[in-house]
Amino acid sequence: MKIAYIIPSLINQGPIIVVHSLVKYLKDKVEQIDVYYFDDKIGMQFDCSVHQINEKQTFDFDSYDIIHSHCLRPDRYVVRWKHLIQKTKIITTLHQDTFVTFSFQYNKLFASLATSYWIRYQKKFDGIIAISNQLRDKYKSRVGDKITTIYNGCNVQFDNSKLNNSIVEQIQLLKCNHFKIIGTYAYITKRKGLIQILNALLVLPDFAFVIIGEGPELKILKEKVIQMKLTARVIFFNYQNEPYNYLQFFDVFVIPSYSEGFGLSMVEAALAKKSIVCSDIASFHEIFDDEDVLFFKLDDTVSLSKSIFIAHNMRLTKGENAYKVANNRFIASTMGRNHLEYYNKMIINNY
Repeated sequence: MKIAYIIPSLINQGPIIVVHSLVKYLKDKVEQIDVYYFDDKIGMQFDCSVHQINEKQTFDFDSYDIIHSHCLRPDRYVVRWKHLIQKTKIITTLHQDTFVTFSFQYNKLFASLATSYWIRYQKKFDGIIAISNQLRDKYKSRVGDKITTIYNGCNVQFDNSKLNNSIVEQIQLLKCNHFKIIGTYAYITKRKGLIQILNALLVLPDFAFVIIGEGPELKILKEKVIQMKLTARVIFFNYQNEPYNYLQFFDVFVIPSYSEGFGLSMVEAALAKKSIVCSDIASFHEIFDDEDVLFFKLDDTVSLSKSIFIAHNMRLTKGENAYKVANNRFIASTMGRNHLEYYNKMIINNY
């Protein structure tokens, strides 16, 4: 089998991490894998041939058995050149609740139009993978029966040699000042809900908050920290290529999103045996239950602060419980095996 993955860039974000893990698992199980990407940004190193292209540039599509695209621009690119694809099966992955994501970025009218625009492309694919049953069930009526669920999986390899000493020192200084560390990493948008953690800090004086990542909401978040007089207890760090290496310094991992397709960083935290606090949304309940993590009600500071407090007190037990679930269901090899089975069905059964 020959597979081509098409992604927007090589930067370390959810869909690209998924492709990176797939390549790592599948490279010895198929004949050939190539990754094609658009944006010239420093990012992840792939264990296969990598090619930068532009959206007006084609390659030999039919030299592959499977072309699997991720995100809007790659989807649009594949459909644009679909007339040149005669035998190769084309697949896309639904990584997010598109409407909700666009609603937070823009407004509901734009979100509705943009979602319809994207779905128009997705419907032209031979197969669509949803990363949760919640997403599958929500979008099935719009894209048809060609949609199926394959959960994401992680392939984390903790490596202290990749740590930034300055980041470690600043976190350790917080610990030396007797603060308990709440930590997270994300592409910082309004949808990630990080402002909620700042509100919780006002009633949790013994806790500090470490945020790793960049994004359009970063400036606003930093301004809020100053306004709320939390500069001594909130530290921002720039994008890190493998942020999960810093999980070891967190007492509690938080993921307070208003919407998520899956929650990859939460699974990474579980594999690091971290105690996790997450928002009470359907996609998170699909991954873990109350024995594994602490759920809180969105925009409810009392609920959030209580969950953080309990998560810290029960951090060893919760960490072990979350690890068992993640290690059993959401590791990269499981995701890779499920993708390989799906690819084979697409090819053999001529779906």
